[in-house]
Amino acid sequence: MTRLVGPLVALAVALAPLGLPAVARAEPRGQIVAALDSDRETLDPHQATGTIDYMVLMHVFDHLIARNPETMKLVGGVAESWSSVDEYTWEFRIRKGVKFHNGEPLNAESVKFSIERVLDPGQKSYLRDRFKGIAQVQVIDEFGIRLKTEKPNPVLLERLTNLAILPPKYVKEKGDAHIAKNPVGSGPYHFVEWVRGQRLVVEAHPGYWGPPPAVQTLVFRPIVDLGTAIAEMLAGGVDFIRLVPPDQIPVIEASGKAYITTAPIIRVIFLNFDVAGRAGASPVQSLKVRQAISHAIDVDGIIQHVLGGRGLRVGTMVNPMKFGYDPSIKPVPYDPGRAKQLLAEAGHASGLKLDFMTYSGSVIASRQVGDAVAGYLSKIGIQTNRQHIEDIGLSSNLERTGKLKDIYLGSWGSWSVFDADMILYPRFHSSEAFAYVRDPKLDQWLDIGRNTVDAKKRMEVYSQVQRYIAENALAFPMYAQTSVMAVSNRIQYKAASDETIALWRATWKN
Repeated sequence: MTRLVGPLVALAVALAPLGLPAVARAEPRGQIVAALDSDRETLDPHQATGTIDYMVLMHVFDHLIARNPETMKLVGGVAESWSSVDEYTWEFRIRKGVKFHNGEPLNAESVKFSIERVLDPGQKSYLRDRFKGIAQVQVIDEFGIRLKTEKPNPVLLERLTNLAILPPKYVKEKGDAHIAKNPVGSGPYHFVEWVRGQRLVVEAHPGYWGPPPAVQTLVFRPIVDLGTAIAEMLAGGVDFIRLVPPDQIPVIEASGKAYITTAPIIRVIFLNFDVAGRAGASPVQSLKVRQAISHAIDVDGIIQHVLGGRGLRVGTMVNPMKFGYDPSIKPVPYDPGRAKQLLAEAGHASGLKLDFMTYSGSVIASRQVGDAVAGYLSKIGIQTNRQHIEDIGLSSNLERTGKLKDIYLGSWGSWSVFDADMILYPRFHSSEAFAYVRDPKLDQWLDIGRNTVDAKKRMEVYSQVQRYIAENALAFPMYAQTSVMAVSNRIQYKAASDETIALWRATWKN
């Protein structure tokens, strides 16, 4: 019997796997080639750090919980049901009959092993910080698992959409180094080969527990240059492109070979300020300098002229689709006159020079957006030392280790978690690697938001946090990005607001 505890609405669900409609499908056939803007760093889902890594590996691995692609509501993955016992305890029932691609059974022991592997400090998993609040993982029976948390954890279910389930016996026998190149999961596709810098190939798994995908073979190719990717698509060599710049949309639409699919997503694009001086003393440690920068940039102009109108102006780091969003916090108005005045009041009437980094990856037209920002700043006397990094792994490492001085064009997709915690905590809590702010008051509020299940209280505290960030210009939120994907006319595919690449949902038009 499902138990309801206070504000926690306990769930008991038995839903279509991975958000797929429960309809019969023909046997998988054919091949799709997807162009991605970077190569993989690892195929171990507990070590992967990039958004694209996560998206690709979702085809091979299952998670306890998935998301409906239409509603974005949580649905069953390999967990067919779950319930809250109390504020500290969740119980899950695992689907019977699920097997990993090597034939190993997926059960409660598999889930326990996977969670404890992520929590193991020796693994140094990027996911550990998201799950370190789990105090105990208990096996109830072969298909029952119980998670106990140190404190109430209102975002646990959302986060479990990110934690891949691995086969314990295979991992123990083969070792971590082998797993990083030869993954075995229980998802709709099994791993075939990975030729670094050339291709990653997966095939529909005949023993998959859910409805079979329509496409037999998926080939993921790292093509960093978008011009090359688009040329290959028009020549028939590529079927899918994740990030399409605005100037190429008319080319694709007029080609007769492909079409554009779009969706609003929770990724927010912003300017990050090194308020804490992690990379050294910086002019942006001055509130008035940060405010000047915020007033200097015409974000609406960037959305219209650089992004072709695809983007939503925001005044807060929390996307409007997320729990915790405060609509009362409005965007900073474009006012270059006020920007110059603030700069003068900060002691920089004659101007100043700042380091400014942008990077390729999940930001559409990142170089062009960065150029526009630099142009606006130059108009108020701020010159920028521009650096653009194509290597996503390098830029992420520099960001995490506090080496990005002054300002950079930031991007945060929250790993498709629709909760304010997943951007506010990692970007503004002093304990976090991505945070360039050190503020005890923020830390206290963010801890409250993360560790209470009272939805009203969480809304109140996240409103406080967003207002405090705005009043102190701790970051400059610019816009919520729109996903713009190009898809071959051979297949039917629809972009979704969780930003994932889910080609198991692709179908053939003929």
